[in-house]
Amino acid sequence: MDKNQNNDLFNQTIDARDGFWKKIGTVDPYVLTHLINPAFMGGPKWPAMRQAFVKVETPNSVILASDGLSDPFDDVEEPNQGFSLECYLESDDPTLRKSIADLDQTWQFQLVYEVAQNFAQHGGVKELLELYGVLSMEFSFIDVPEPFSDEEGRVGVLLGLESDQIPTSFMGPASDIRWVSIKVLTSQELHYILQHGADGRKKLAELFREQGTHHLSTLNRKSVV
Repeated sequence: MDKNQNNDLFNQTIDARDGFWKKIGTVDPYVLTHLINPAFMGGPKWPAMRQAFVKVETPNSVILASDGLSDPFDDVEEPNQGFSLECYLESDDPTLRKSIADLDQTWQFQLVYEVAQNFAQHGGVKELLELYGVLSMEFSFIDVPEPFSDEEGRVGVLLGLESDQIPTSFMGPASDIRWVSIKVLTSQELHYILQHGADGRKKLAELFREQGTHHLSTLNRKSVV
């Protein structure tokens, strides 16, 4: 692709994601980004260097999502959608109903940010999701209260649970883009995954469906194990 074609695909991708979220809810007019790109300070590089996050409000929830992991790589000739995925967290926390600029210290945004950076660092998460169905990660120093963090301050998430309202993927201008949900786990659920591995992740996915919370990241629920 020449520079103009790449710019066209970049802008079309942004418009496609925005159009997708507008079908789900009300999109905040602003995005959350960095004054200095973390890639310039040793952090992982996003496909077109643009690292941004969006907020979408629905009647019953607020969604925070990465916005840039599926931008086309700026150094690849053929049309592409970068890592071909984005991550999002849907929460029922009413305190999130304010400008996204005021949400960077919330545990919900902290999780979306850390997951997105891990996706960019790894590069092949979409293929892993296609292979295993759901994945898990754990982080430290996320401001999530007990029992969603353990005595060592670890917080776990389950990635890739399906939503009844948010499609798993949609067609971008160059190829399909996968939306990867982030569900915060109780410390008991995290330890269950550490003990049982892939079987534990699949079991938790079944139990969340039975509980009715599915992919929703809520603190207003009991542990399923």
